[in-house]
Amino acid sequence: MKEGNKEEWHGEGGIGLISSRLTLEGPLKKGKSSILLSGRRTYADLILRPVLASMHEENTGYYFYDFNAKVNYDFGRKNKLYLSGYFGQDKFYIRNNTDYFKENIGFLWGNATGTLRWNHLFNNKLFANASAIFSNYKFGIYDKYQVLQENKDYYAEYYSGIRDLSLKYDIDFIPSTKHWIKAGAITIFHRFNPHAFIEVDVPKNKNIHDVRYIYGIESGIYLEDTWQPLQSFKVNGGLRFSHFIASKNQYHFLEPRLSMAWSLTTDFAVKGTDAYMNQ
Repeated sequence: MKEGNKEEWHGEGGIGLISSRLTLEGPLKKGKSSILLSGRRTYADLILRPVLASMHEENTGYYFYDFNAKVNYDFGRKNKLYLSGYFGQDKFYIRNNTDYFKENIGFLWGNATGTLRWNHLFNNKLFANASAIFSNYKFGIYDKYQVLQENKDYYAEYYSGIRDLSLKYDIDFIPSTKHWIKAGAITIFHRFNPHAFIEVDVPKNKNIHDVRYIYGIESGIYLEDTWQPLQSFKVNGGLRFSHFIASKNQYHFLEPRLSMAWSLTTDFAVKGTDAYMNQ
């Protein structure tokens, strides 16, 4: 994401046939810190609602929204701090309301992420980024039913998701115009939620919460070098060691890779890649 303006406030937006967007950016501390906020939402469900009502149809709709935010602070030439986030969701629903009962059925999926990153410049040839990253994805189906004049409430939900917390440290070293060396390490704490079922039925005194989690830890270290001895010839070679722990089992792999690109003319190039990877 781009950084917000550190000198003055700006805003821009757009109104379309199915969605609108708005972006605001400006300084929190002039010359030092800024914030950027951006959001978007579709409104096809709002436009179609009067049409469906005139046809005596159930209230059916679909929409999505997303929201981005980023704050940064400049501590000087060598240190910068960034905090950014993304939140988005898609939702489809059917609502049927009468004088006797209310029902709401639908399914949704969405993601929420956040990143805290510290950029440190050691010198003109060496800099590093330390990051803490959170992400949470969820997909769900639900059904809510209520009889208005009786004590009858029913709710059921089935969902799955993945929640990750990552810690990573990356170093970039540029010893000369011909070399760009990268190295780093990462650890990801996974929480997989392959199955979750919730059912609440008041008249039948039923209350089921069947939620299951699987945990895993994924780690890796890597080193790579991009070497460009000629303006027309470039080589990238690297090695990564990957490690994964789940359900008391451990897996580890070495992942070498090599790629080359040779521009023979301005219109013709030859490229080749060989890599060994695991998932």
